Amino acid sequence: MKVLAVDYGSKRIGLAVGNSMTRVATPLGQFATGNIQEALAQILKRVGEFEIGHIVVGYPLHADGSPSRTCGQVDRFVNFLRKRIAVPVTLVDEKLSSVAAEEMSRDIPGDFRKRKTFLDALAAQVILQKYFEHS
Repeated sequence: MKVLAVDYGSKRIGLAVGNSMTRVATPLGQFATGNIQEALAQILKRVGEFEIGHIVVGYPLHADGSPSRTCGQVDRFVNFLRKRIAVPVTLVDEKLSSVAAEEMSRDIPGDFRKRKTFLDALAAQVILQKYFEHS
């Protein structure tokens, strides 16, 4: 089954896709968050394009496991998504995914501005890899 990972942020949403059989995640891209309808349209496009059977969304918990301030935004987004899409949606602890994405981006040639365009997709890749490792 193909799985789509979403790294939801107030400015950008990063996406990654992977296969639960091979357990390999690949960054797919990112887009400006914009309004929630636009975000839904982008995700629905990917669900159809890649024949996605499951969506995982990064959940920004603190190191001690308590919810961060951003969890409320993610909860609203996930509830909106679940009401409008037939694909199951699962929350995944995204702790340290941004740190791992920063480290991975160092392998991308160019300056920080160029690497920054990949960060959210790389974070989604880390989230999806974490999901595969724990499922």
